[in-house]
Amino acid sequence: MLHLIPMPKKIRSSGRKYPLEEVENLLLPENCSSSILEQLVCLADEAEHCTARRMRFVRSGVEGKTLSLKFSPMADPEGYRLKIHAGGIALEGASEAGLFYAIQTLRQLIRTEGAFLPGITVEDAPDFAARGFYHDVTRGKIPTLETLFKLADKMAYYKLNQLQLYIEHTFAFARHSDMWSGADPLTAEEIIRLDHYCLERHIDLVPSLSTFGHFYMGLRSKRKEDLNELEMKASERPFSFRDRMAHYTLNVSDPRSIGLVEDMLAEFLPLFSSPYFNICADETYDLGQGRSAKLLKKLGSREALYVQFLKKIIAAVRKHGKRAMFWGDIIASQPELIRELPSDTIPLEWDYGANAVQRDTRIMQQSGLDFYVCPGVSGWNHFLNNIHVASLNIVNYAKKGMKFGAKGILNTDWGDYGHINFLGPSYHGMALGGACGWNFKAASGLAAFDEAFSVIELGDRTGEILAAWRSAMEKTVFSYAWMVQLFDPGCDDIREAVREKIRRVRPADARAAIKAFRDGAARILRVYAGARPLDPPALEEILWGIRGEGLIHEVLSAVQGGKGGAAPGDIADRLRLFEVDFARLWHKRNKPSEYYRVREVLMQIAEYLDAMEKNQTGLKGPAVQRKMKKTAPRRQTPAHR
Repeated sequence: MLHLIPMPKKIRSSGRKYPLEEVENLLLPENCSSSILEQLVCLADEAEHCTARRMRFVRSGVEGKTLSLKFSPMADPEGYRLKIHAGGIALEGASEAGLFYAIQTLRQLIRTEGAFLPGITVEDAPDFAARGFYHDVTRGKIPTLETLFKLADKMAYYKLNQLQLYIEHTFAFARHSDMWSGADPLTAEEIIRLDHYCLERHIDLVPSLSTFGHFYMGLRSKRKEDLNELEMKASERPFSFRDRMAHYTLNVSDPRSIGLVEDMLAEFLPLFSSPYFNICADETYDLGQGRSAKLLKKLGSREALYVQFLKKIIAAVRKHGKRAMFWGDIIASQPELIRELPSDTIPLEWDYGANAVQRDTRIMQQSGLDFYVCPGVSGWNHFLNNIHVASLNIVNYAKKGMKFGAKGILNTDWGDYGHINFLGPSYHGMALGGACGWNFKAASGLAAFDEAFSVIELGDRTGEILAAWRSAMEKTVFSYAWMVQLFDPGCDDIREAVREKIRRVRPADARAAIKAFRDGAARILRVYAGARPLDPPALEEILWGIRGEGLIHEVLSAVQGGKGGAAPGDIADRLRLFEVDFARLWHKRNKPSEYYRVREVLMQIAEYLDAMEKNQTGLKGPAVQRKMKKTAPRRQTPAHR
């Protein structure tokens, strides 16, 4: 059985094997671009690793077996053909992108089949024109440029062609330092370089910026707090993970709001070569509840108020020659308003449930607009992605996208409550999204996909790592977010409800989860040293994540007053040691950014456990509610960098 991600549409096999070492020449295509040349160098490196022989790069007239590349007309611009036969290897692409993807398939064959390649003929093209990955770089971690380069490489390897980075305040605007100060933001130079790097890999780097709701750090600035929909002195309030997600919408009745958006766009959008721009505009929870209440009364509905401002943002985007995308959760409740939008607007329909039934995708189809379906990799609020939920969500939503004519699939990776989930464990969901976007029929077989991912990405032919991961996460009964909510100053109104949720978790289920995560870590360790992952830090992040999930369930058990488990003080000690490893892994791929906020939460939990051991209070006593400081980020020590 071949292991490929995505699995090609058509494969015919001769039943024979051919020695890779006999392919002596690598015949470059006419007008070979730097993009294709770079991928061919990678391919030649991988072939040399298997055969101890280097292919000869040539342009014409040579004898011997050859790997040849050429352009050929095909129906789909991203289509390609690949043939491995007695005379060598032939790659054909409808365009440079098609040839690029043919090379990725051959690279995966070399990785999985080694020195003897199967005699096959492949004809391939994608189901969805847009196959994207959406990565949160705002609510915790801001990746280094090197990490973003590696992310683009990973996406290209799995034939994804669109990357969006979610930004609220984490870009270094020249005129708005009050928004990003102390956040280690992405710079214009970094974005320009990443845009160029993505273009070389046939990835469209689409700008994505909050322009309506989710304006938290901007509206907490003394310069801008009077543009908040809610009347408050936001600059004087303590930082809150929950408030960051639940409030802070621009006051649409104040003309300065659209002026601010236009000013931000004027600096941000010219950095990107993409024809698109995601204005976000989701979850405008406070809209009409404060300063724009009179305008709401005049227009008659929150949806009408929403669309009025949405059209202003879209008009500003069109001035820059961009096509606007936006999250479609608000407008879907009154689909007739979608018809008021320009015909080139792209709604992004999202749903993160396993069955993907929260949204009626027919509404998007009937709008006549191009639209995307947007599942998620289910990493948020956990140390390790719940790949059971993520896999079902991605497959089921891709199926709906196919049924109702979506133009793209955009797979999301959010960072709620400090973005404690690392990038490496999101590769599984990201690759599955790419596989569903290219060949849905083949990708919907999750057992086959898991086997291919284990072999290709993890270098684990036993399948034990992924099996242990799946098995453990199916037992999870507790979310890190619940523990944060015991301390977060923005959770005063839900704190008792959170305590009640914790009380309702059956102690037996908590103990079963602890055992499952311990067993999962042990299973992974048995094959850990023998694995050959494409990205070694990702494997470490998976192991760290499964340990983290076990530890947070031990915290749950202690808080519940469970008998027979470790003493709260012992768990606190292990949590502090765990934080040291967390800091080390965080700073491998990311700027310091908001690590200090996550560390503070972990230390609050440890102090809470210490207080429990001393006073035997548990949930019956008050939570340790030391307010989160509203200071600029503390820089990490060199050891943590």
